[in-house]
Amino acid sequence: MKAIVFVVLAVVGATFASEDASSRITGGTATLPGQFPAAVSIDSPYNLHCGGTIINLRHILTAASCVMHPTSHTLINPFWLRVIAGDVNLVTSSIRREIRNVTHLFVHPNYNRNTFNNDLAVLRVNTPFPEIHNTIEPAIGNTRVLPDSTQCQYAGWGANTNAANAPLNPIQRVVNVPTLSTAVCNAANVHANRVLSTMICAGSVAATPNTVCQGNAGGGLFCNGQLTGVLSFGMGCGAANQPGVYIDIRQYRQWINAQFTRTDNPAPGWTPQPL
Repeated sequence: MKAIVFVVLAVVGATFASEDASSRITGGTATLPGQFPAAVSIDSPYNLHCGGTIINLRHILTAASCVMHPTSHTLINPFWLRVIAGDVNLVTSSIRREIRNVTHLFVHPNYNRNTFNNDLAVLRVNTPFPEIHNTIEPAIGNTRVLPDSTQCQYAGWGANTNAANAPLNPIQRVVNVPTLSTAVCNAANVHANRVLSTMICAGSVAATPNTVCQGNAGGGLFCNGQLTGVLSFGMGCGAANQPGVYIDIRQYRQWINAQFTRTDNPAPGWTPQPL
C-alpha cells in the first residue's frame, strides 16, 4: 500500500505526502534496516551531525539550525553537506546505502535563532533517491492535531552523553517519546515559555535513560507512523526538565510544499529576514 502512496513522489515538484493524499540519542533500542526508511544522517564540518527526513525523492526536511554557520549565523555552502540514507550503521556500509550531495538549501525566511521559531529547512539533493528501495521511503506527514500523551518515536544516531568529546554511536537507535502538554513544558523549571504554538513537546519531564541528546537536531518525530515534528531544542541527554521540542510540521505544509518547485538557489551567507 505504501508503494502506491509514494509513487507520485518521483517528480521534483511533488507535494509532501499525507494520509489524505536523533539529535544524539541516549539509551533507546537499536533499529532494524527499513524500520525508519525516511530517516537520514546529515554531516557537515560545522554541525558535526544532524538528522533529517526524506519527504520526497529529491528533498530532505531538517532544522534550519543544522544549515546555518554556528558563529556567523549565515547560510552555509551546500557543498559541505553529505546525506546518508538507507543504512542503520553509519560506519559499516551496506548495499542498501545511498549517499547524496546537497545542491540547494531553503531555510524558512522567518527563522529566529534566539527563539527557534520556524526552525525548518528543506534540502534538495543532487540525484533523486531510488523510487523502489528496501530501506528508503519518503515519510507521510501528519495532518491532525494530536492529543497529549500520544505515543511517538524518535530515531537517530549519536552518543550516550552530551560531553564535547563523546564518541558518536554509529548505530541508529529509537526512543519512545510521548507528547506533553504545552503548559507542562512551559513551566518555569522546564522550558519557561519557550515552547510556542507552532511547536510540539515530547519526551519526559523526569530524568530518563532513554531520550534525545545533543548532536542530532533536525531529526523527525514520528507519531502513528507519520512524520509529525522536526527536533529543534530540548536535547538534555536524559536530564530532568529537558523534554525535546519539535517544530510542528502540520502547520508548515504550505511552506514545505512550496520549496519543491523553487528555481532560485540562495547563496551562502544568506540570512533570514529580521523579525
